[in-house]
Amino acid sequence: MKAFNNTLFALLTLKCPRCHKGKMFTHSNMYVWKTSHLMPEKCSCCEQPMEPETGFYYGAMYLSYALYVMLFVPMFMITVFFDLPYFEFFISFVVLTVLISPYFFRLSRACYLYLFVRYDKEKSNCVH
Repeated sequence: MKAFNNTLFALLTLKCPRCHKGKMFTHSNMYVWKTSHLMPEKCSCCEQPMEPETGFYYGAMYLSYALYVMLFVPMFMITVFFDLPYFEFFISFVVLTVLISPYFFRLSRACYLYLFVRYDKEKSNCVH
C-alpha cells in the first residue's frame, strides 16, 4: 500500500514515473500559457525520456477527456439533485474548467507516461 501511495503522490505532483524525483515539466508555473506544456527531454535524475516517441502523448487526450467527465458528472448530479439553476451550473463549470485546465493537461500527460513506465527503486537513489 505504501508503494501505491508513493506512486500516487508522485503522479499528482507530476514527478518522473521511474524515479519519483525528477520534475516532468520544465516550468513549475502552469498558468504561463507559453511555457506550461514544455517538458525536458529526459528526467534530470534518472535520464528517463519524457517523450519516448514522436506523437506519444496523443493518447493523453483521451485521459484528459476522462478527467473532464469525472469533473462534469458529479457537478451535474449535484445540480440536478439540489434543483439548482442550470445557468449557474454552466457558469461554474466553465470557470472551474478554465482554472483547472493547465493542471488537467499536465496530469493527463503524466498519467499516460505512468501507464508505460514503471517505478524503479534503484533509479530513485539519485540526489535531487
